[in-house]
Amino acid sequence: MGFKADAWQITNDLQKELNDKKAAVNRSPGDANAHFDLAVTDAYTNNILDGWNELKKANDLDPSFKNSAYKTWATRVIAEPADWKIRFRYAFALYFNGKRQDAINELKNVLILDPYNVWAWGYISLIYGEMDQIDHAIDAAKQGLKIDDRVAALHLLLAEGYYKKGDTWNGFWERSAALRLKMQGY
Repeated sequence: MGFKADAWQITNDLQKELNDKKAAVNRSPGDANAHFDLAVTDAYTNNILDGWNELKKANDLDPSFKNSAYKTWATRVIAEPADWKIRFRYAFALYFNGKRQDAINELKNVLILDPYNVWAWGYISLIYGEMDQIDHAIDAAKQGLKIDDRVAALHLLLAEGYYKKGDTWNGFWERSAALRLKMQGY
């Protein structure tokens, strides 16, 4: 389809980061920030369900955490504007504070720094879908698939967009592609 960035693969550096974040949670299981940090790392290493569970844990541990996360990452993004991972965390903090359009804009900033980040496109698509801006959601998923058409999560987002528009045929094919890729380990 397009350029193959193998975005779904976890590099050695990302695997080390993921292991470090898991170790931090194991050392401090009651630390909402450690769970949030692991959740976001999960989000850009194709561990989406694990990440979602970590986010729920962060919120359960400290319901006011989303406010402190917002302040923390807003400060960090100003201090380190060229770090896409900090911007990714800031986007999540914005999202969980109900600032969806701001989260999309921040994920677009991630793409300026890392143009091949399929996960940024995936979360842009997801947020647009939640906002019922289905055409934008579909376009974002397609942009991610231009980078790497083997990301099952993007095919699933695209399928959901098609279904919401009443296009069951394309929805079926995209969902089938997602299932096939998941079975192949993507």
